[in-house]
Amino acid sequence: MKKSLIALAVLAASGAAMAQSSVTLSGNINLGVVKNSGSSAKLDAANGATQIKFAGTEDLGGGLKATFALAQRLSPESGGNDGTLNQRPTFQGESTVGLAGNFGAVKLGRQLTALQGPVNATDPWGTWTVGSTANLASGYSTDPRQADGAGAGRTDAITYASPSFAGFSVAASLGLKNSAGSVTSTSVVNTADAGSTTDPVITTTTAGSTQAKNLGSIWLTYANGPVMIGGGFEQNRRDDEVGAILGTYDFGIVKLGAGYSQVDTVAIAGEKRKNWNLMASAPFGQFTVKAGYNNSKAEGTELKTTKYGIGGEYALSKRTYLYTTFGRSKTDGATAVKGFDIGMNHAF
Repeated sequence: MKKSLIALAVLAASGAAMAQSSVTLSGNINLGVVKNSGSSAKLDAANGATQIKFAGTEDLGGGLKATFALAQRLSPESGGNDGTLNQRPTFQGESTVGLAGNFGAVKLGRQLTALQGPVNATDPWGTWTVGSTANLASGYSTDPRQADGAGAGRTDAITYASPSFAGFSVAASLGLKNSAGSVTSTSVVNTADAGSTTDPVITTTTAGSTQAKNLGSIWLTYANGPVMIGGGFEQNRRDDEVGAILGTYDFGIVKLGAGYSQVDTVAIAGEKRKNWNLMASAPFGQFTVKAGYNNSKAEGTELKTTKYGIGGEYALSKRTYLYTTFGRSKTDGATAVKGFDIGMNHAF
């Protein structure tokens, strides 16, 4: 009898402990047929469009929770890590641990910075598909020390996100410099390629005695009903700077948005890139029509790149939809590049 009571007590205690903790498995799978100028059609998907994520919380009492997240990005056409040819790291999407409560949330580890998380909110495809018009921080690497674009937006940092106060919230990231020697300069070619299902072309050069910097990133948001306005600033470990402001308004029959950014990269002396974009998304029952336009101009060379994208999505359920997009990009003095895709997206 005593053994039974002890066993029941152990089970009860175990159940209570389990009730205070949770682990979830979620993710997204995106794959389609893609055809870009100068290449044959193939099965492909935008880097980052497919990932598996493990996330969990533990109730510590008093409204305080411990959190973790591990997100593995992959390329479904090959089964390899996201950007198979780029040899992306394990848990490229995120690998963080932190605390959350009434004060907001703090996360430590590899993650999108405060600015890089929301900066593409005015791209109707969220950087996915060949129609993507996400050029606001185009070519900007949060951590240029990571080879082949692996630091584009994600880096090791400490990030704080506040709760919302009357629609206002703030997020800030700090990334310690980790080194004080020479760093690698990373620049991008073809920043608005219509066939943007793969990473932009990356070139690297050694920046001599340039000292590594602490990374700083901040983003302010006002979101209330149909209105969203956000803006922020970031300085990376190489001393590059990017500032951005954007906004959207949902009229119900159509959602409109616009954004602007300026990127100053020390790898290209005296050059700043000014970028702006427009978006529209209109639902018609299960079908949604999307369109976007962007314009990017580099000071110094005065080269301008323009791109437009148009496409549609058909919802089969709340978690599954079919999509198709078309994109065309043109840089001054170069031949226009076109891309077309048709595919399927499933979230779980």
